[in-house]
Amino acid sequence: MGCADGKTNGLIASELGTTEKTVCKWRLRFSKYGVGVLSDTPRSGTPRTITDEMVTKVIETTLNTTPDDATHWSTYSLAKKLGMSQNAFL
Repeated sequence: MGCADGKTNGLIASELGTTEKTVCKWRLRFSKYGVGVLSDTPRSGTPRTITDEMVTKVIETTLNTTPDDATHWSTYSLAKKLGMSQNAFL
């Protein structure tokens, strides 16, 4: 599938649509710490304030409904409908 099959970082990166640098980073993490650390590490900055439930609600609303006065949702109308900030969609 990848490293176990002897593929190069470049070939894996090309198949996954990423960079060799990213593939190298994840291979090093795996070799150092094992399979348990193959999730992404915490990032700097403000923690996420949008919950998984909110994301689900946005997706369900977008896919299954339309606004009364339009054919599709705008970020403004969807945010207003769901009681969220329009900035949540940026």
